[in-house]
Amino acid sequence: MRVEMEEYKGYVLQIEDDAKLTTRVVRNVLNSITRLLQESEKKSPRNLMKLLEDSKGFIGVVEFDDERVLPLIPGEFQNSWSLVVVTLTAIVIALPSISNDCVKDLLFSISEGIYFVRHVEENLNPCEDLVKSRKASRRVGAEVDVYRTWLQIDLRKKARKGKRSKEILQWLGDEAAEHVKQYKNSNASLNHSFHKFIAAICMYRTSQTLLLHYNAQPSWPTDMDVFERVRSLIADIFLACFTNLSRVIKMKCHHDEIEKRQDSVRTAAQILGKSKAILNILQARQLPDIDMDSMAYIDKWRALSKNEILSEIDIERDGNRVDRITYPVIPHF
Repeated sequence: MRVEMEEYKGYVLQIEDDAKLTTRVVRNVLNSITRLLQESEKKSPRNLMKLLEDSKGFIGVVEFDDERVLPLIPGEFQNSWSLVVVTLTAIVIALPSISNDCVKDLLFSISEGIYFVRHVEENLNPCEDLVKSRKASRRVGAEVDVYRTWLQIDLRKKARKGKRSKEILQWLGDEAAEHVKQYKNSNASLNHSFHKFIAAICMYRTSQTLLLHYNAQPSWPTDMDVFERVRSLIADIFLACFTNLSRVIKMKCHHDEIEKRQDSVRTAAQILGKSKAILNILQARQLPDIDMDSMAYIDKWRALSKNEILSEIDIERDGNRVDRITYPVIPHF
């Protein structure tokens, strides 16, 4: 215990830089964090783990948006992790002939996964466009979760009328395109409907990508096959996003403001406790050749080729390249 306390004294919250804490205080602090970690581990996201364990890798992060889908407007649009997941969630709810139990299980998994996604985005995606995308995902996500609607459109409407998944995907794409058209004609780039515009672009591209994929098949798949593909995309996107959790945890353990450091480190301990099983899955995965900063952005992942996602990389590090996920050493406040 004495060796452990000496190791972590440098991380302990100090009132002044030169302040020295007694062995008793350090022991109490370490015990407090240990209890918090243990309590958080008991809250491991069980539904999310079932989803992630079915994932074979990260391929979904390059397959949810096909570059062959023509843009509705010129210029680039930045995706956020959460908005893509919320969009895929809306599609899941809209699909016909899927049992309520299957849908509920997936929605529970997504809810648990979004908790970690939020931490990644809030700490590693500070640019203005992604902040706007994140706000859009919160607004739309709340609507999808509570009312089962997307931009005030009843997601179960077509399913109740006996429509097939192909017709539903086309319908969602058409509705999204109409929202984009209305926004462009309003000439109000900063009005309250901007979040709808962002969400509509994401829905259009995602639904059209699924249509493009299945239209290339010899025959249209069953509704359950479509559900399983969307489920797989969500799992892979979650896993790619979660490769940033170690970095988030470390950042929270080194907060610059002393007044906020204690709460920040406690949050880090909670994230670590809840995500320990997730990190175990990631430790067995090898990553594509992508630098640490780019890992934080879904569009950086999407820019990779499928071969880069599928190919194994050397275990030795090459510059900033990351090969395996490692547990962070958690400093104590």
